[in-house]
Amino acid sequence: MKALVVNCSPPYYNLGAHKLADWLSIQGYQVTYYDGDPGLFSYGYDLVALSVIFSWDAPTARDIALRVKANSNVWAGGPGLFALTAWWKRETGLDCVRGLDPRFDHQRGVYQMTFASRGCPAGCSFCIVPRMEGKRFSLDWDFRPAPYLMDNNLSALPVDFQTHIVQRYRETGVTLVDAQEGFDPAHFDDATYERWSPILHRRAPWRLGFDTLSEADAVRRMLHILRDVPAFRKRVYVLIGNEPVAACHERIMRVIEWGAEPHVQPLIGLASLTKTPIVRHDWSSAQQLKDMARWATRKLWRSGLPLEEYRPRVTDIP
Repeated sequence: MKALVVNCSPPYYNLGAHKLADWLSIQGYQVTYYDGDPGLFSYGYDLVALSVIFSWDAPTARDIALRVKANSNVWAGGPGLFALTAWWKRETGLDCVRGLDPRFDHQRGVYQMTFASRGCPAGCSFCIVPRMEGKRFSLDWDFRPAPYLMDNNLSALPVDFQTHIVQRYRETGVTLVDAQEGFDPAHFDDATYERWSPILHRRAPWRLGFDTLSEADAVRRMLHILRDVPAFRKRVYVLIGNEPVAACHERIMRVIEWGAEPHVQPLIGLASLTKTPIVRHDWSSAQQLKDMARWATRKLWRSGLPLEEYRPRVTDIP
């Protein structure tokens, strides 16, 4: 039996697709792994498995499924399809896996990424995690450390489990290159910093989110704890479009004032088939959201250029 596993979201590393490929090999399949649409190379397989990280990559998976479904069994899943199950059925006539696939979610192997826990109690309305993984943590005490730790809310985890994660990295000698999804400022304290700083790579960012003005006190408190950390390592993800323009701009400016770097992300719908921001409140257009994000993330504020004077180049990619 021959299987093709396709990461439909290149160039991003797809942990689920790699786990699936290993699991299929154990089941006796001869597995081929492919990043992106294989085109004509998608033919000739008993099984074609499609993994989608982002919803805007779902059309790629659809095109592959329509191409091969007459001659191959088709599996599809991943977070990018979680909110698109009805669309997927309508477009392809096929079912997809909604949420984590228990067959291989705990597949062990040598990967660039790992999860020690799943779920997040924060329950943010714009985030797919509480819908897909739940609002209660599930802890994998036997997880295998990898350079990129993908847990969704490290600082909210039980302290004994945080300590366990840190100890596992020390025991195995694996370098924690990045805690990719970061720390929740509401649960971050001096003890959190002391616990994680010894194993986090010396140039790795401390990631946190600043999604609404109501979180200002918690964000400021966390950044104060990190006051001796260089600004480039304090990476604050500022969601925009979920509040009026002035509130979003204020959050960006506060991050700069508190000695960190804002990384601005316009709000995009969980079921969006394109990377087009949602236009709400007093925002005039998706372009206005993109312009604020570019001004901030490209660090144009360092040169003293105010947002209102920023004019995007004609060659800017939408």
